[in-house]
Amino acid sequence: MTIRDLEIFIEVVRTKNMSVAAKNLNISQPTVSQAISQIEKEYNVTLFDRISKKLYITDVGARLYKSALILLEEFENTMIFLHGASKSNNIHLGISSNFGCKLMLELVKEFEEKYEDVNIRVFIDTRQNLIEKLKSKEISLAIIEDETGISGITSEPFFTDELVLITNKDYNFGVKKSLTLDDLKEREFIMGEFDDNAKKILLDYLKDKNISVNLKYIAKNNCMFYNIIKNSNTVSLGSKYFIDDPEIKKHRFDDVKLERQYYLTYQNEDIIKEDVNNFVEFIKEKFKNGKS
Repeated sequence: MTIRDLEIFIEVVRTKNMSVAAKNLNISQPTVSQAISQIEKEYNVTLFDRISKKLYITDVGARLYKSALILLEEFENTMIFLHGASKSNNIHLGISSNFGCKLMLELVKEFEEKYEDVNIRVFIDTRQNLIEKLKSKEISLAIIEDETGISGITSEPFFTDELVLITNKDYNFGVKKSLTLDDLKEREFIMGEFDDNAKKILLDYLKDKNISVNLKYIAKNNCMFYNIIKNSNTVSLGSKYFIDDPEIKKHRFDDVKLERQYYLTYQNEDIIKEDVNNFVEFIKEKFKNGKS
C-alpha cells in the first residue's frame, strides 16, 4: 500500500463512486479499481460492500478512512517541512492567529532586513497547535498567549495586549465614553479565538456581578467572527492594539481591565542556534518597554 493508494481510497470514500473518483484524480477507472483491490488483497480486508452497483463502506473501510486522513495530513506537513528545510539559515516561526497581522509583518520584514541571509517561514495557527509544532520541532519559535508550563520549553513575556469591548461602528451605548460591565446586561455576545484565561476572567467577573451572558455565536474562524461583529448587534472582546478597522468600534471599560500576555516560546536546547538566539534578542530589544 502506497501514499497514492490511500489518496485514491480517500477520493472513492468521498465520492462513493470509482468513476467519479477517477475523473477527479485525472486517472483511469481501472487504476482506481486496482488501487482499492491492492489494499484489500494485501491485508485480506474488505473496504467496500458492492450492492446493486453501489459502494457501501465497511467498518474496516471507515476506520482506515479516518487513519488515512491523519496520515495524509502528516505526510503533507512533512513535505512542507522538507521543502522549507532545503534552504539554510531558515527560521520556522509560529504565530498565534490572535496576534496582530500588521505587527507580525513588520517583525518579519525588519528581522529579515537586519539579517539578510536568514529567511523566516511563518505558521499561523491556534495556540495549542503551535505548542504541538514546537514540541515536534516543526517550528523553531512561537509567539503565543500564556506560558506553556512544559519542561524544556522557555516562555518569555514580551508584549501585553489589552482587551476591550468591540461592536459594529453604529452600535449605540448612549452618550457614554466608557462602560461598566453593567452596560453588558441583556446584550448578545459572540466569542472568538480568545485564550481561555481572558475568557475566564471576563465570564467570572460577569458572574460575580450577576450579569447573565447571552452567548449567541461561537466562531472559531476569525474572518467569520469579525464579519458577524460588523453585521449584527453583537458585542465581544477584541484587541485594543491589533484591531484597526473603521467598521469596528472599540469601547473602554471603567471597572475592569482585561489583559492578554504574549510570550516568545522556544525549546531550551535551540537557544544555542545562532538564528534562534538572534531572533530572541531582536524581540527583546524591540519590546524592551513592553510595546513595539
